[in-house]
Amino acid sequence: MELLVITYSFLAFILVILIASPWGRKNDRKQGRIDKINNSVAQPVFQELQLSFYDRFLGKGIKRISEKLSRFAPKKKNANKTKTLEAIGKQLRYAGIFMEPSDFQFIKYAFLIGVMFLTVIIIIAVDMDPMVMLLVLMCGLLLGIMGPTMYLRSRVTGHQSGIRKQLPDAMDLLCVCIEAGLSFDAALLKVSQKLSGPFIDELLIVYREIQMGRTRRAALQNLCDATNLDELKTFASALVQAEQLGIPINNVMRAQSEQLRVERSQQAKEKGMKASIKMLVPMLLFIFPVVFIILMGPTVLNIIENF
Repeated sequence: MELLVITYSFLAFILVILIASPWGRKNDRKQGRIDKINNSVAQPVFQELQLSFYDRFLGKGIKRISEKLSRFAPKKKNANKTKTLEAIGKQLRYAGIFMEPSDFQFIKYAFLIGVMFLTVIIIIAVDMDPMVMLLVLMCGLLLGIMGPTMYLRSRVTGHQSGIRKQLPDAMDLLCVCIEAGLSFDAALLKVSQKLSGPFIDELLIVYREIQMGRTRRAALQNLCDATNLDELKTFASALVQAEQLGIPINNVMRAQSEQLRVERSQQAKEKGMKASIKMLVPMLLFIFPVVFIILMGPTVLNIIENF
């Protein structure tokens, strides 16, 4: 009886191998091709191809030109230039744009030259009065000077507001992941897999800095410096304090998420209260004059006809 069971088991094992071997060989060939592609991509030549067009061509060219132009700058202005570059670097980081400040400054000058060139072409191509020509020239100059700065400010506002909106939901998911048994670093990675947005990108940067050997406190401090949000500074300081005192992190994050939701609702109510006051400006400029013309127009015409 035992010999019969062993024989049937052996035959069943052989049968399973014969049925599954083609599928296994197919998967092995597929995995071999994937490994070959990954090894080829890991080479430096192919890694460079994974970069964006700006990083491969435009960024390098802009950096070379800016370095050459910086040689002709007066040495007395180096201190002011350093402060300006630091301020631009902070604004770029607040906007979530990973670019050198000197590159952005060069783009500003290039944009100004391009806008002025197009403005001159328009003035030459179209017959205009001298006053209209001067007005178009001034508008082009204003656009060339203020355009990149206004774009950067709008990006900063959008990036910071996106982080503020995403903070409570991300904290709740972090809390759930930590309660499920994950560490703080693993919870950051899990949240980045489930959500997407500006705050998730910042959390990924924190995770990579911790993996590279930086302390959690330093990584969270860099996060505060990169966002300039009071809510995020409170969150980071609470996490650092909880780690130092041995308080469970999930309790701190749950309290922080509830507080952030309350603050978000209060901000929404504040914006709703301010909306009625802000509506007075377009009403006074565009609606009331039309109403006055409709109401007072016939009366004024009758007075003019009589006198």
